[in-house]
Amino acid sequence: MTKKRTPKKRNVVWAGSTPITPITAQQSRELDTRIQKRKERLRKRYPEVHGRVVDYVSHSIEDGTLFVNVVLKDKTNLSLRFACEIFIVGADFGDTRTGDLEIVREYMKPILR
Repeated sequence: MTKKRTPKKRNVVWAGSTPITPITAQQSRELDTRIQKRKERLRKRYPEVHGRVVDYVSHSIEDGTLFVNVVLKDKTNLSLRFACEIFIVGADFGDTRTGDLEIVREYMKPILR
């Protein structure tokens, strides 16, 4: 008489009150494939920088624009500029005497983008 094999139970690790089970080898391969595809996509974003060594990174803010400079060892520079806009999305006047916010008047409806 042969012994039947029962599938091996995966160990469960608890993180607080959340049970976490280890991933299978197939899931690990799928994750690796997805990570490699993402890295390949990111390499195509700035192809001139791929494979170069970073010397240092600096940043500054001028006239409301954030500048990030990535200086490479071969004396080239990747400069990123970020601009942000601050605009009002709504204005209202409320009363909190009762403990709850009661809107008395709404001056501007929210702008949905």
